[in-house]
Amino acid sequence: MSTEKNKRAVIVGLFVTIGLLILLVGIFTLGGQQKAFAPSINVQAVFDNVNGLQKGDNVWFSGVKVGIVKSIEFNGNSLIKVTMHIERKAQEFIRKDAKAKVSAEGFIGNKLVVIYGGTPQAGAIEGGEHLQVEKSLSTEDMMATLQKNNENLVAITTNFKTVSNRLVNGEGTAGALLTDESLYKSLASTASNLQLAARNSQLLSSRIAEYTAQLQKPGSLANGLVHDTMIMSNLQAAVKQINDAANAANAFTANLKTVSDNLHSSENTLGLLLNDQKTAENMKSIIENLNSGSRKLDEDLEALQHNFLFRGYFRKKARQEEKARKAAEKETMTIP
Repeated sequence: MSTEKNKRAVIVGLFVTIGLLILLVGIFTLGGQQKAFAPSINVQAVFDNVNGLQKGDNVWFSGVKVGIVKSIEFNGNSLIKVTMHIERKAQEFIRKDAKAKVSAEGFIGNKLVVIYGGTPQAGAIEGGEHLQVEKSLSTEDMMATLQKNNENLVAITTNFKTVSNRLVNGEGTAGALLTDESLYKSLASTASNLQLAARNSQLLSSRIAEYTAQLQKPGSLANGLVHDTMIMSNLQAAVKQINDAANAANAFTANLKTVSDNLHSSENTLGLLLNDQKTAENMKSIIENLNSGSRKLDEDLEALQHNFLFRGYFRKKARQEEKARKAAEKETMTIP
């Protein structure tokens, strides 16, 4: 009887021991997963919305789990303070000016806190810091954005359907292109004309190139103008002479205009003779008087020739003139 009691006690003790071992292994396993026994420091972040974040959720830095969420509590004014356990081995990599945001593992996975950013100049966290936060889109916000995009897509699809119906019905320019054969033929004719114009342009370009090559040919006028400095000097001299001649012609024209203006003016003798009728009549009368006086003088000289007092003088003069004439004739005849 005592042997059976001892055996039962041993079995019970064995099961209790095994249960305790399993319990201890479970505790250590869960503690290792939750980083409960790893050396850590605490940092805080204040969010206006944690989007379902819970105590015990993971904290990631650069895609690596570095801690867990220790506590979540209200901080007044609808703000929520989240305290995080951060492993000391990750402490040196997280900077004091780093930022934190609430994210999720995948699209609908568990919530977590993501720590990112920071500059080397800020130094590593030491514990007790309040990290800056960035508002992240919640699932509801993403669903609302997706719903808005769906509405926009429906509107675009509706518009495309309307456009396609108008194309099928031949409405508008594009519809007419699809259904109107005459318009198609007109466009085909226009395209043919454009091709012809393009060929003509190409031909014109080739001819211009040939003409340019001819201009560059040695011995041509264009080549001489470009390369022969003497031709350019002569042209410049000729242009200068033409300019001088033009200036002289302008001066001559100006002088003629001045003379013409003087002829039309009554302030000079010639203009007075041309424009003043009374002066012209006086000049005519003076000329008539001179002619009359000349005729009377001729008559007086003729009368003097027949006067006995001057008759010898005029005869002597006539003989001298006759003698001079005969000497001149004789000299002319002796010249071979």
